[in-house]
Amino acid sequence: MRFPKALRDPLAHLVVAAVSDPTHAAPLWTFRNFCRLALHSEGGSVPDRALDALPQPPWMAPSVAGEALKESPLVAPVRGGRLVLAPAFARYLPAVAQQVEAYWAAAQAFAEQGGARRAGLAGALECGAALYNAGLYFETHELLEPVWMEQPKGPDRTVLQGIIQAAVGLYHFQHGNWRGGIRVLGYGLSKAEAGRPTFHGLEMEDLMRGLAACREAARAVAAGERDAFPWEAVPAMRFAGDGAEA
Repeated sequence: MRFPKALRDPLAHLVVAAVSDPTHAAPLWTFRNFCRLALHSEGGSVPDRALDALPQPPWMAPSVAGEALKESPLVAPVRGGRLVLAPAFARYLPAVAQQVEAYWAAAQAFAEQGGARRAGLAGALECGAALYNAGLYFETHELLEPVWMEQPKGPDRTVLQGIIQAAVGLYHFQHGNWRGGIRVLGYGLSKAEAGRPTFHGLEMEDLMRGLAACREAARAVAAGERDAFPWEAVPAMRFAGDGAEA
């Protein structure tokens, strides 16, 4: 489902924060539990104490669940020390809950493997890969764009922008915007070309070939030459020496 920007962005920032520093995943963890309880509660309201009673993952910094959501625009307080999804977003609760489960799965897997093993730009790419490989392409953009903005002009900045644009292209494909996705993915491929064969540890050869094939597949879908986009063919972001996906 395509969420309105006012919902999509703060929702995405929960998983961006959790993957960027897994010890600070409390807002995502708490919101995920809130959604689980809200789905089965009258009026979608959840008492703070119910969130505080849930055991936290050992790798996450201790926090008070109610405090973790205190400043979030995603929830609103109601009488009796309870929280509800912000009224403007209430109708999206089932879809939000589903999205947050996907977010938590990606963040938990990344945290349990120890988070980023590299520093600097390579570490940021690892974090981005944790989202990209989970099919969270908009969220990949949200994580990597601030990193790109901090880069000085030069090859690294250009290649990173290309990787971000490739993720944006796939996000457009997820929502059936074939023409826009084909265009943005094309820009990304052109910019990322200079990153071959590896870019700060990221293996670029298979990634670039796979993304180019995805662009052609999207062209075929847009032209009515094939019925569906082959999501299983989207290449993973892999790192040299890891022997597995990030």
